[in-house]
Amino acid sequence: MSDQPSSPVTFDGANWQDLTRLVTSARMRFLQTSNLDPDPYENDEAKCAYLINQFRGPALDWAGNQFAHNNAVINHFDNFVESVRNAFGVTDQGLSAQRRAELEGLKWQSNHLPTFFAEFDRICHQLHLDGNDTKIALLRAKLPVHVQKLLAEQALNFADYATMRERLVTMWALDPNRNTAVRQENHTSNKRPRCGRCGKKGHTASDCRTSKN
Repeated sequence: MSDQPSSPVTFDGANWQDLTRLVTSARMRFLQTSNLDPDPYENDEAKCAYLINQFRGPALDWAGNQFAHNNAVINHFDNFVESVRNAFGVTDQGLSAQRRAELEGLKWQSNHLPTFFAEFDRICHQLHLDGNDTKIALLRAKLPVHVQKLLAEQALNFADYATMRERLVTMWALDPNRNTAVRQENHTSNKRPRCGRCGKKGHTASDCRTSKN
């Protein structure tokens, strides 16, 4: 078995959330190989080295300095992880703020709903936002106008988040042309004439009230 990390995720000291992912991935790898003979991760030094192999930039520089001047820091995996967190200011409050910013920036993707919902569910779970009412409210706030209009037209109200998610995914799966129709509607709207005098859409300069005043 190769000792080289297979995960494309790395940690450079700034991407805090990826550090959590790397540590989780490392623990799973150690668990999977614990019954193999020989076990390449039979001691904490090897486990720390595995994690360091996925460090880049300032994080790798810091780890190299620790290895050269404070070798004891890599004698215990959990203590090493805590040292990394302390060195780069990875606090629970900071992680929470980062995840909330990630949730705020998550955009509805009609063409990739499974990916959208996977990310939405992951972030909500990390923030402990697991209640139906909370998740429904957060999801509704992310729905574009044409989706909200569609739900209103069908008088769809949901008390269960999982039901709402399944219904939205099904609606788009059963009508693959829905997004095309929305784009066509937007394209038609964009074709409306724009006034050369006031800059507003819907009329030309000869019909502009501004020019007649």
